[in-house]
Amino acid sequence: MKQFLTVFKFELMGHLKNKVLIGLTLAIVLVFGVMLSYPRLTAYLDKSDIELPSISGEEEASKVALKNNSEIPDEILLQTFEAAFAEDYELTAIGDNVSDKELESQVKAGDYDTAFIIESTKTYKYIVDTVGMYDVESSMASQLLLNLHRNLTMAGAGMSEEQILDVLDSNIDCETIVTGKDQTESFGYTYAIIMILYMVLIYYGQFVANGVATEKSSRAMEVLITSAKPINLMFGKVLGAGCAGLLQIVAIIFSAYGFYKLNEDVVENEMLESLFGMPLEVALYSVLFFVLGFFIYAFLYGAAGSLTTRIEDLGTISMPIMLVYMAAFMLAIFGMTGDMVDGTLFKVCSFLPTFAPMIMLVRICMGSVAVWEVALSIAIQIISIIALGFLCAKIYRAGVLMYGNTPKVKDIFKILKNAETMK
Repeated sequence: MKQFLTVFKFELMGHLKNKVLIGLTLAIVLVFGVMLSYPRLTAYLDKSDIELPSISGEEEASKVALKNNSEIPDEILLQTFEAAFAEDYELTAIGDNVSDKELESQVKAGDYDTAFIIESTKTYKYIVDTVGMYDVESSMASQLLLNLHRNLTMAGAGMSEEQILDVLDSNIDCETIVTGKDQTESFGYTYAIIMILYMVLIYYGQFVANGVATEKSSRAMEVLITSAKPINLMFGKVLGAGCAGLLQIVAIIFSAYGFYKLNEDVVENEMLESLFGMPLEVALYSVLFFVLGFFIYAFLYGAAGSLTTRIEDLGTISMPIMLVYMAAFMLAIFGMTGDMVDGTLFKVCSFLPTFAPMIMLVRICMGSVAVWEVALSIAIQIISIIALGFLCAKIYRAGVLMYGNTPKVKDIFKILKNAETMK
């Protein structure tokens, strides 16, 4: 126990005194402070009537051409489109003297940004040189013509203007009773948590692997292995790095939360409101699964670091761990966006040790999960952490004196067998 505490204290203090870690933490806190305080700063400048220089200038109105080849009266069609394309658009009516081909050429030449050729209330041509990812003009025109078609049809059937308006303005009242989770509300903070978890676990996992690999490349590990038991070295290093990482994350989160509360009245961002307004239960589960996920991957990365001869080989030998981790992350994201949270695949993966930190957390935030399932997943992860710790300690013990080429899978089994004989 004394050896473990010595290694743990050494690793923890080494990370906390690391200037890079301190600088990175302060930089992240500063970035959050600036981002969350920016709306208040701009509001203050607006109140002070301080004119800031414009970078891009005023955006020009989009030029839209409208040509009527249908039996719809020109006046009605023009009024309908002018009502919808009033703001940020410059609408121009095109007469019969311009053919459809000529109008296409004018759009191609840049005289107009877009053009509509109305054939009937159900048919039209949409001319545009480049269709953007967020193009809305076509959907606007479709909705306008649909409403116009309904108006003209009902008017032709003898309905009065009041009756037509009553039909078109009809609303359906719906009362939603949620007995489980509302995924529309929980999606924002769940997505943010998974992204943070993904980046943090990669960073600290690589941190542990680099530390072990550096010790081995400098031959310092050979001295350490003779001074302390491998199990104490491995658990001390991983727990020390984990506590340092947890302290860093707590400092960043509390600083960000403080900046958010100071500027809550001026911050208008659904993602931030969802993240900082998450239920306390979700926040506690996030911390718990971060800790469990960190230990699982930290032990794996630690074992990978002890198998490398050179730091340059660390990326190659840790690639399988990275692929498993990326698979868990991608499954979590696809499950959130593809309505797979309560699917069989998601349920099975929430009990796999390397997938559970992300998948079970998503199920807790967005799905229906029983208490016994959460407890079983946590128990499996804890047992896996202990088993991985002892297994990685064996690899650490045998791999410390192994130099040369990067080992293959069969070599790792030989290392484990040698570790048994070295007892």
